[in-house]
Amino acid sequence: MKNADWALVISLGVLWGMSFVFVELLLAYLSPFMIVYLRVAIGAFFLLAYVLMKRPAFECSAENIINLMIMALLNNVIPFLLITIGQQTTTGGLAAILNANTAFVTMVLAAALVPHEALTVNRVAGALIGVVGVTMAIGYQNIFQLYDGNSGKYLILLATISYALAGIWAKLRMQSLSPMIAATGMLVMSTLILTPYAFTFHFDEMVSLNFLVIQYALAFALFCSVIAYFLYFKILERTGAGNLLICTIIIPPSSILLNAILLEQMITMAEMAGLAVITTGLLVLDGRILGKILK
Repeated sequence: MKNADWALVISLGVLWGMSFVFVELLLAYLSPFMIVYLRVAIGAFFLLAYVLMKRPAFECSAENIINLMIMALLNNVIPFLLITIGQQTTTGGLAAILNANTAFVTMVLAAALVPHEALTVNRVAGALIGVVGVTMAIGYQNIFQLYDGNSGKYLILLATISYALAGIWAKLRMQSLSPMIAATGMLVMSTLILTPYAFTFHFDEMVSLNFLVIQYALAFALFCSVIAYFLYFKILERTGAGNLLICTIIIPPSSILLNAILLEQMITMAEMAGLAVITTGLLVLDGRILGKILK
């Protein structure tokens, strides 16, 4: 990649790493549901406005609507809620580390569900290394223990399964849609899915939002959804989907650094060791650096 491409990938990794910090900030004021609702609703508003100005071609068929609705559930509603609820009992830094498990889960599920997605040696090795890293980050002594203070980690791991299924669904059913239409459609559908519940059970919370919380929510949606998606599209256009795995490697350390600077949250040595092992697994999974070394 050229220097400009590296800048885009690193920027996207930092923005998505920042999302864990915004969740930590907003949890002091809002319920997990309202944090997710404001993120998708504000993001949908801005992306929809952009799409209406650009007017790209889109067939509003029943099939596309259903595919976008399923994608909204798998890629936005379910994982966003699981991660936000999970961060009530764990730090943003650890959440970002566990979220990196998405790449490994996607690879395993894709091999089982998607034709022509073979399990190569570097993919199997990377996944096994990643499992070791996740175990180290959680703490092997806590791996089978479920209690209130520990459940958040497993909710975040469940979110990675949802993200993985979303990636597979996009590969199988959404190839005909442009990334911009797919992203806008996902956020709009997510908003439509969540709005009835929001107005039925969280109306009082919505009308009592203060200016500070609205500022945080706007920044969260704009930086971590709207601007992040624009960078995502540009990376796809300039370098292809393969380089997005590098972004996955950047998200955990950027989140840890931002949490340490802004919220004074530090991760443990076990979590740091787990991050190092997970990063190694991602590099092996990617295969390019390992291939150059072997060559």
